Amino acid sequence: MRSSLVSSRLPQGFLWGAATSSHQVEGSNIKNDWYIWEKQAKIPSAGQACRHYDMYCADFALAKSLSHNAHRFSIEWSRVHLGRGRWDNSAIEHYRKVLGCLREKGLEPVVTLWHFTLPGWLFRQKGWESPEASGCFLEYVEKMVIEFKDYVRYWVVMNEPLIYVYQSYLAGKWPPGRKSLRLAFRVSKNLAKTYIKSYKIIRSIYSGREVFAGPAKNFIDFCPCSFNNFGQNSLAAFLRDRVFNVYFIDYLVKRNALDFIGVNYYRRDFIRAGLFDLAGKECRKEHHKLARNSLGWFIYPQGLEKILLRLKKYRRPVIITENGTTGNDDKDYSVFLEEHIRSVFSALSKGVDIRGYFWWSLLDNYEWDKGFKAKFGLAGITRNFKRIVKPFAYKYKDIICLNSAGRMSPQ
Repeated sequence: MRSSLVSSRLPQGFLWGAATSSHQVEGSNIKNDWYIWEKQAKIPSAGQACRHYDMYCADFALAKSLSHNAHRFSIEWSRVHLGRGRWDNSAIEHYRKVLGCLREKGLEPVVTLWHFTLPGWLFRQKGWESPEASGCFLEYVEKMVIEFKDYVRYWVVMNEPLIYVYQSYLAGKWPPGRKSLRLAFRVSKNLAKTYIKSYKIIRSIYSGREVFAGPAKNFIDFCPCSFNNFGQNSLAAFLRDRVFNVYFIDYLVKRNALDFIGVNYYRRDFIRAGLFDLAGKECRKEHHKLARNSLGWFIYPQGLEKILLRLKKYRRPVIITENGTTGNDDKDYSVFLEEHIRSVFSALSKGVDIRGYFWWSLLDNYEWDKGFKAKFGLAGITRNFKRIVKPFAYKYKDIICLNSAGRMSPQ
């Protein structure tokens, strides 16, 4: 292991782990909008996914065997919240057992309250388009935080809200499958205001006790396409960066509504403007020489350091809440992991307050409209749901062990 994969700057209790989300791994989530959407859009069904709902304790033992000291997961809103004022107590007790298992195995829970899925009953009422959605979500947030406050110090209020808006209301690939700029603005506004109210609820419930609440925000390194069109590509890349990377975090920081910034980072996008399209489109032509993963995303590890250094001005701790790839062989994963960890350590050496790193994902899982073809996991899943740890997961373990001696907080 080369010295660039060892950092003397890691803070005490640095979080090392992997991330999952409920619909992608649990299986048998039949009460949410994606269950409805998978049938309507005729896309692959999540079905039993990884059967993590039943196998969570074994999965956490696997994470612990890989020297993780934390795990990020999401509560499935549709399982616990059956309607306004109505709760499934057995589902709530299930998540209490999940949290108890994490604590028992020495894994710090990082809990996501919303990771894209909506209860079916809310979806049928127009979901985030409806002004009623905010009240429904706030009721859910309050209930979950009151129930689990003794187990949880880290809350991710929302995961990638702008990705949700884009995929659901501009691209139309996710439920409800709309393509409306007007609705996209409405939903964005609703999400932002609801996030702030949720943050205030969490802080009030903890009432002086230690808690960290924030968003998991997807960041992309936008770069102008090298095709020369009189500077329009540069303008398009700049506009995308401002709208997608900057606006939401600026909005929350100005309202003092986050304790940390969660960074989800995967790729660089080359942007090429059209004649009447200032925001441009993603260019995937072969004249871009960067390596790509098996989904065709351009891999650019230096972009993670660039994003982290830009976030330094906000003076908030940063957690890399997702970083990962889907590759064709183990070398793809190992190289991606090592180069992105180097970017993290380089940003640390330049004064960025980074508190954790989570690989996406612990398990190969259901990747939304892409089905099961994308393999992001530290462990693969066989047809009979056996977990097979991939070789690069042990590389990650080595990195954790080399950088954890003397720094682990007592459990």
